[in-house]
This record gives sequence, structure tokens and C-alpha cells, in this order.
Amino acid sequence: MVGLDQMSEPELIAELRRVADTLERLNQEVARAIERQRFSREAQEVARAAQDEQAALAAMNRLMDRRRAVEGHLMRVRGQLRPLKRDE
Repeated sequence: MVGLDQMSEPELIAELRRVADTLERLNQEVARAIERQRFSREAQEVARAAQDEQAALAAMNRLMDRRRAVEGHLMRVRGQLRPLKRDE
């Protein structure tokens, strides 16, 4: 996988779209897991749904970190951020 610092602006925008699509899918998984917890009659299914919810939330958390990193690199590519200086 190519590092963010090696991506062009169109590649960064495509990565943002990919991350946004994945976040939407995970958000739907969380909603379904919550519904399963609420409406399931079996304790095992409720427990499994709770685990699924936690797994999806953890994945969303990692993707949000990725999203912020991509946004930062995109701003730098567009000249909206100054480069970091090691001496500061």
C-alpha cells in the first residue's frame, strides 16, 4: 500500500471516499447490531450482537484516525498547511 505522503490529490480524494463508504457500511452494521440486541429473544444472540457492535465500533475508530490523516495530507498537498519542521 502506498503511503499517504506519496499520494497525489486525486488519490487522496479517492481514499477519503473509500474511507467514507466503509464508515457508512460500519455505521449500518452498528445499527443492525443494536437492533439485534434490542429485539433478539435469545441471550446468546444478544451477546453476539453486542460483540459485533463493539467490533464495528473499534473498526470505525481506526477508520476515523485514517480519515483525519488523509484529510491532513490532502490539506498539505493543497498548500493549506505548512510542512512540519523538525527544529520546532
